[in-house]
Amino acid sequence: MAIASSPILAAAAAGPADGQIVMLLLIQIAVIIALSRAMGLLFKKISQPLVIGEIVAGIMLGPSFFGMIAPEWSAMLFPPETLPYLNILAQVGLVFFMFLVGLEFNADNLKGKGHAAVVVSHVSIIAPFFLGALLALYLYQSLSTSAVPFTSFALFMGAAMSVTAFPVLARILTERNLHRTYLGAIAITCAAVDDVTAWCLLAFVISVVRSGDVLGAVPTTLLAVVYIGFMLTVGRMLLARLADYVEKSSDGRLTQLWVAVIFIGLIASATITELIGIHNIFGAFLFGAVMPQRRIFVRDLAEKTEDFTVVFLLPIFFAYTGLRTQFGLLNNEALWLDCALVIFAATLGKFGGTTLSAKLSGLEWREASALGVLMNTRGLMELIILNIGLDLGVISPALFAMMVIMALVTTFATTPILEWIYPLNRFGAPAAEPGSGEDAVALADPETTYTIVVPVANPSSQQGLLHLARALAGPALPAARIYPIHLVRLGDEYSYDSLPEQAEQLVEQSRTRLGALVARVFEDARYVQPLSQVSDDVPADICRLAQKHSADLVLLGWHRPTFSQDLLGGNVRPILEAACADVAVYIDRGLTMGAGTRIAVPYSGTIHDRLAVEIALRLAVGHNAAVRILQTVPVSRETRDLLVLFEQSIAIEISPLLSDPLGDIVEASRKHDLLVVGTSAQWGLDRHIFGKSTDELATRCQTSLLIVKHHKGATPHLENLLAARAAVAVSAQE
Repeated sequence: MAIASSPILAAAAAGPADGQIVMLLLIQIAVIIALSRAMGLLFKKISQPLVIGEIVAGIMLGPSFFGMIAPEWSAMLFPPETLPYLNILAQVGLVFFMFLVGLEFNADNLKGKGHAAVVVSHVSIIAPFFLGALLALYLYQSLSTSAVPFTSFALFMGAAMSVTAFPVLARILTERNLHRTYLGAIAITCAAVDDVTAWCLLAFVISVVRSGDVLGAVPTTLLAVVYIGFMLTVGRMLLARLADYVEKSSDGRLTQLWVAVIFIGLIASATITELIGIHNIFGAFLFGAVMPQRRIFVRDLAEKTEDFTVVFLLPIFFAYTGLRTQFGLLNNEALWLDCALVIFAATLGKFGGTTLSAKLSGLEWREASALGVLMNTRGLMELIILNIGLDLGVISPALFAMMVIMALVTTFATTPILEWIYPLNRFGAPAAEPGSGEDAVALADPETTYTIVVPVANPSSQQGLLHLARALAGPALPAARIYPIHLVRLGDEYSYDSLPEQAEQLVEQSRTRLGALVARVFEDARYVQPLSQVSDDVPADICRLAQKHSADLVLLGWHRPTFSQDLLGGNVRPILEAACADVAVYIDRGLTMGAGTRIAVPYSGTIHDRLAVEIALRLAVGHNAAVRILQTVPVSRETRDLLVLFEQSIAIEISPLLSDPLGDIVEASRKHDLLVVGTSAQWGLDRHIFGKSTDELATRCQTSLLIVKHHKGATPHLENLLAARAAVAVSAQE
């Protein structure tokens, strides 16, 4: 299609009218949101914060990428006439986002955290501020002009170097379950102090820039102090009364009327700080920070605000930032060396200052370094400061581009360096174990203990899964251990539930529900240890927990995925492929294990079929169940010897060879209570041993179905039963 064939874009290139501006603006916003979401999800796949992908999406739409590879299309999609409208939407988005940041700010993080937190939080501000101001001495001559006073330039560089992205840091801590550790507590405290201090510094810098010198900023600073004092006293009291009234009148839920009242207060606070001479984002942050920390009230307010702000308004800010970012201005080696110097100074100040002060405060080098990496995260907070500096003319477009690169590099580096310094599988916080208190039974010898890890997606509706786990433990329960696991998934990057305090409340609710499920299924729960924790990657965390607890079997429930025809899609496939233990997937159709239970096992000679036989025998022992082997090939000598060991205690039948394996198995399943089926090493689209996909088997069989996959090197599932039988025999002889 020729460029001129698009009437909207062609008209935009010639100078759009008001109606065309609106249409073009809508197209721009649609493109911005789509690319922002796509890049955010892509970067999440590579274990990066969502904000990095969204920032990159904004830069891609600007002159550094889209404008470079397709300048004509870029000029028509983002003509100069529409940029002021994007700017307005971006500024509104920042006001509401800073309100959310303030709303999520918890002053309790600043109380009683000990000597180390106090020292590190102060050094993590002073060191980068000093290095930023020192760097200004070098950069002022080449990247600024005489129109910008050096004092303003140096103060701004110091403030810009001092910021830490509290939302990103909190999310990283929560995802890695570090928020309940000593390291996490110090990191949260330092980030909270950094947030408040950096914004106060920036407010002072803005007043200095707008007034022209430090003395001229005194009236603005005094007015700001008076307003902050008013909001911390009178404002907080009025908002507390509002929360009391809402809780009494509508069960704590905010109606649209009260949301409107709060938004009017937010806009008024932002306007006041703008009139004072600092910036509207400070009023928005302050209004959120003095909100009463009532769980239902604040959660409801956050949920009503964050979706539109984060999904619609914030990507526009990223795009507007990208449209102003011109990497092409860094067109010689000297400028790129300056950029490298900016990154080095920022990292040395934050990472170096934090690490050294943490070490001197008593932390080990590993913990101190991890804290330094976390504090070096800048993300969106840095972009907000940089845009303010560019608007005020304190920094040039070239320095703006360098600082954007610095924000990207320091934030992008956080996750991989943290994983290297503080690997999750070695130093992650332990999951809560309610069953491991004083009333818990001590573990038997790990070599003879049979361990089952049971991921529970819904504690309210998966009793059948735990009933099967109890049946598998069976008579060996004193030498068995069952770990029901419920992993709490967080919302999006900026979700209120992603804060450590809120995530911990969700985990506590999970523990309660999981504990109630265990109490319904197990009369004696001393051998059951429910685990609840936050997870951002459910399959990986299940595999990690299975390895941590030396699981013999991971028992999964079946859930139909949303966008797939594969019955065993979702989290099941990656667990089947990556788990270090044998895996069983249970499709429950009302199985009740007991006397007379009939178990069928299709057998074709694979290692997975051998596992199916072992699982069937384990279920049958102690329940007086009958096992029938449905042959597609003759049973191997090794498997036959195994069956002989149990034929005295349970009924075992080996059927003749099947002529139509899939059809005969489906027909036989109607006469049995449970079908235990082995699968191939690769799950999903690969064809099953019967010539049909296992999905078809699962669909056609009307009985309960247990699909098992053997993992190389996994412990045989009958070892402890055979050992117990041998011990009884020896005791009888004596």
